[in-house]
Amino acid sequence: MKNNVVAIFDSQKDLLETFPKKFHWYLKDIFNDYWDDFLEFAEKKNLVIRPVVLKEVHKMQICKTKALGYSVYECPNCHKTLTSYHTCKGRFCNSCGMKYQKQRVTQILGKVIDVPHRHLVFSMPNILWNLFLKDRSLLSLVFDAVSSTLLSWFRDSYKSQNYKPGFILVLHTFGRDDKWNVHMHCLIADRAFGNSLEKKVDFFPYDMLRKRFQTILLNLLENALSAPVFRSLKNKCYKEYFNGFYVRAKKNEFPDFKKGIEYVLRYCSRPCFAEYRIIDVEDDYITFWYQRHEDNKFVVEKIHIFEFIARLIRHIPQENFKTIRYYGFYSSKSHPLYHLARKLVHATKLAFYRSLNSWRNLMVRTFQKDPLLCSCGATMKFLYDVPRLE
Repeated sequence: MKNNVVAIFDSQKDLLETFPKKFHWYLKDIFNDYWDDFLEFAEKKNLVIRPVVLKEVHKMQICKTKALGYSVYECPNCHKTLTSYHTCKGRFCNSCGMKYQKQRVTQILGKVIDVPHRHLVFSMPNILWNLFLKDRSLLSLVFDAVSSTLLSWFRDSYKSQNYKPGFILVLHTFGRDDKWNVHMHCLIADRAFGNSLEKKVDFFPYDMLRKRFQTILLNLLENALSAPVFRSLKNKCYKEYFNGFYVRAKKNEFPDFKKGIEYVLRYCSRPCFAEYRIIDVEDDYITFWYQRHEDNKFVVEKIHIFEFIARLIRHIPQENFKTIRYYGFYSSKSHPLYHLARKLVHATKLAFYRSLNSWRNLMVRTFQKDPLLCSCGATMKFLYDVPRLE
């Protein structure tokens, strides 16, 4: 099945005027309608569906249904009841993923120090992408390559004081068109802690980072694969990318650090697709749009629903695989000076921020409606839980 670009627009306004949205499509509804047919199609084509995919899709399908149980609340005044179905807490559920994202953002805000952070992106050529699709254990090597690139540069540049940086790595396996595209986002503090001093670091030698990242990643892959075939691929990378792999590090890209965290975490625990981009689903085809990275144009694409499903499920990470990792003084073995540094969010405020992510407060923030506020004006009280059926 080939991609079918329907139209390309210079602005989102032109796109929406040409393709007005008549209905809001939910991914859960699409999977409920087509998942069984897709599994039959995959079996006929001898396509392997990973066990974690079957598990996560099923969890998403039964999210907020009786299968997972529910809680009952009662108004103490008029005795009206409210049934609140339990969520799946899966990694492929839009609803649960949004809550997880807010919780993780709050966690990071309480961890990072109150200094500017630079957003770096480490990319590799597409000729390497399929290696990680065929063997997902290799994805950990991308973390190793990026962290070794940064830590070794700091070690070589600041030997006397042994300065250590602090950074957070977030792995993405998708591009804006939701195809397989392995790259790493990095949020790094512009401070480094040495033996007894701290230092402002706001300069990164991109030429060095590109070449060092290329060398480290290719060597790690060669050691892991131990295949003569990779040697020719490695040589091709050096020949075609003699300036190294792509590293982007725009200064002050996110003046508000919270926006930067939200940006890189937006699809860490939910499908890498925003439902508002769906234009139509009809006759087993889905039409949607995305903003192309290279020229920022808005592309409308129409593909078979099975290809759409295949694109999404390939990004479901393996069970227990961490797509967010901490390094330097943000790691579990943090630096003594880190504990003395001022945090972006003080510990006394962190509990309040966490309370905003409770079920009730999230409903109020999202829909501007308190789910436990009865029509009579009283607040409903918890009555009892009904356990899950499975």
